Amino acid sequence: MALFVYFISPILSIVMLALFIYVILSWVLTMGMVDRSNPLPYQIYNFLGSAFEPLLRPLRRIIPPFNGLDLSVLFLILIIYFLQDYAIVRVIKLVPF
Repeated sequence: MALFVYFISPILSIVMLALFIYVILSWVLTMGMVDRSNPLPYQIYNFLGSAFEPLLRPLRRIIPPFNGLDLSVLFLILIIYFLQDYAIVRVIKLVPF
């Protein structure tokens, strides 16, 4: 039981960190704070976008932008926190070993 909690929780933490990097990169690239001749930030952003857009797209259909602010990322963060702190622990306790 503890093995699953110790395995899944760090993975969700890494996903959360990557999501924060994705959001910060989107702001930095939108504001033009990165030199356009440097392809690395764009490659990282495209890689993270290909990972997170399938998760964010259904949330964007449900949650419209609020004054131009995309709230789907916030809801994805809340879902990950819920999974990490509550749901996984409850499901693991239900599984008999």
